[in-house]
Amino acid sequence: MAVAPAPDTASTEPKADAVAAVTKKNQQKTRPASKEPTKIASKEPTDNAFGGLQFSSGGQPIRIDGPHMSLDYQGKSVTWSGHVKVVNGDSQVTSDTLRINYGKDFNDVKEMIADGNVRISQGARWATGDHAVLDQTRHTVVLTGSPVVHDGEDQIAGTKITVHLDTNQSDVENARAVIYPKQQNSPTEASNASAGNSAVSAASDRSAQAPPSMQGSPSEDSNP
Repeated sequence: MAVAPAPDTASTEPKADAVAAVTKKNQQKTRPASKEPTKIASKEPTDNAFGGLQFSSGGQPIRIDGPHMSLDYQGKSVTWSGHVKVVNGDSQVTSDTLRINYGKDFNDVKEMIADGNVRISQGARWATGDHAVLDQTRHTVVLTGSPVVHDGEDQIAGTKITVHLDTNQSDVENARAVIYPKQQNSPTEASNASAGNSAVSAASDRSAQAPPSMQGSPSEDSNP
């Protein structure tokens, strides 16, 4: 009885490895690319716009003035109506209505929601809009309703403005900006200013080298 020869495993194993390598390569080509969001690093802010709006930082007290106030213990919120004004250090918020949502107690401020004629100011910067949400958890200020942010004469407007208090970055949707560049002296003006400074310096040197003049009347001892 004839016995069938055993399969040549040495010749089949390389073929199987080659097929697996080709299959793996094809899978890598057809695999869709990951759509992770691009991460942008930001430097530590040195002059943070509206950086003082940290209402639960435990620093200076928050002062709120308004004609009417209602307190919701179950909803953990306080609502002011009328012409409301909030002061925290050099930061101010004014609006028609203001609702504050808090956590375990009144000192744990989570967010402030301002509606109607909203104005947020700090120093030379101020922002206006119809609606503003100051989120203490995310450290953001979101302005909507024809928002405009002013910094001196410069201003940025859009449909939605998000100010990140920690990173000194702002996101503006449908942005429109008006920026006034700083005026620089022309080369002629700079040359004239330099020549004038040189003349003043030369005159000062000559006056310093001249002998001092005698002041006052002669002494009585010099009289004959």
